[in-house]
Amino acid sequence: MAAAQAATGSPGRAYNQLEARFARMLDAAGVEYRWQFPLGPYAYDFLLPDKLLVEVHGTYWHADPRSYEGRTLTPDQRRNRLHDLDKKLFAAGRGYRLKVVWEADLTRSGIKLPDLLDIGRGRT
Repeated sequence: MAAAQAATGSPGRAYNQLEARFARMLDAAGVEYRWQFPLGPYAYDFLLPDKLLVEVHGTYWHADPRSYEGRTLTPDQRRNRLHDLDKKLFAAGRGYRLKVVWEADLTRSGIKLPDLLDIGRGRT
């Protein structure tokens, strides 16, 4: 099922617990989305309306700058950061906006969807 979803960008079960939590927030808010949206050589975690892509990043694997500023990154973290930058630039070059939702923010008590996406503040 996951391979078919990745190929079509269809809504469905999230790949990991962080994505599942974010998907539940989207569902509760009535936001339409496509999970694992394919764009060129990449799959983005979520496509929301108005060409907004959302990537849900774990603190460790994607080296959240708030936790890893000035620290030596592992080879996997360095590779993931470069890959993340490539994905962001690729999306921007095709008219998409990309928002990263970090694990630390997603798991914070009382966090609301508009806060995660910076809705209403003129930023994405």
